Amino acid sequence: MDGQAHKDGFLFAFPSRAYAAKALTAFRRLGAPIAAGGVLTGDALADTEPALTEGARAGFVVDDQWSLDPGLFVDRLAERLRRQGVELVEGARVSAVSERAGRAEVRTSAGTYRSDAVVVAAGIWSRELVRGLGVDLDLVAGKGYSFSVAAEPPPSRLVHLGAAKVVLTPMGKRVRVAGTMEFERDPDRFRRRRVEAIVAAARPYLRHADWDDLQEEWVGPRPMTPDGLPLIGRVPGHSRVLLATGHNMLGLMLAPATGRLVAGLLTGDADPALSSRFDPVRCARRYPWRVHGILN
Repeated sequence: MDGQAHKDGFLFAFPSRAYAAKALTAFRRLGAPIAAGGVLTGDALADTEPALTEGARAGFVVDDQWSLDPGLFVDRLAERLRRQGVELVEGARVSAVSERAGRAEVRTSAGTYRSDAVVVAAGIWSRELVRGLGVDLDLVAGKGYSFSVAAEPPPSRLVHLGAAKVVLTPMGKRVRVAGTMEFERDPDRFRRRRVEAIVAAARPYLRHADWDDLQEEWVGPRPMTPDGLPLIGRVPGHSRVLLATGHNMLGLMLAPATGRLVAGLLTGDADPALSSRFDPVRCARRYPWRVHGILN
């Protein structure tokens, strides 16, 4: 169920040794596990990653970092849950979440579901769902773009192009190329110029890539919070509705810890000091007139 995880660390590549050395110093201050050899140049860098061109003049490897195919990971997770008897409802649009008669209720295009509690983990769209509960979240969309290209050879591991602000992730015979941080009101708007900018930034680094055949073009909104911490806990004023969103750019990485914290909140076993740190109340503003049902 690992989504074909690559466990060989991340390579950070730069257009100069000075640029790489400065970045390496910053990583060491953070305690990052830098691979032996420190800054790599020339043949050492080429041997570490043959897929890079001479545009990458220096770099270093951070050990103990994994990358995987998130789509494949989610598919395999869904298969495992179904085998365990979990009912998954796919393709249904959620229109409202509420509390009624001591129960939580979720209205969807596939019907209405009732339970003891509901966890809203809908990324940036969590903001719209809890507005129906009279709560406004300080959550904004930080949009990232990606696409895939064929490359021979593809990178052997995830490569972060430090100066270009682009990440190259091997996925089979293709490479997912991703980057940008775009803040705007519409989380779904696709801007062609953003993809063109990523191509221009990555082209000087990746050897034998077919830049004329971009596939799987995509835009996705990262749910960004003002303090960089996720929102995990009960929606203010609603004991049966919990939030698990606002993970910024670390959703997959923080997912296991988030699941454990949510489970603890539901069972009453959560560490109070930990749960208070991520309490959504710090980024929420309530509308009393909605809570009392004036507009319901």
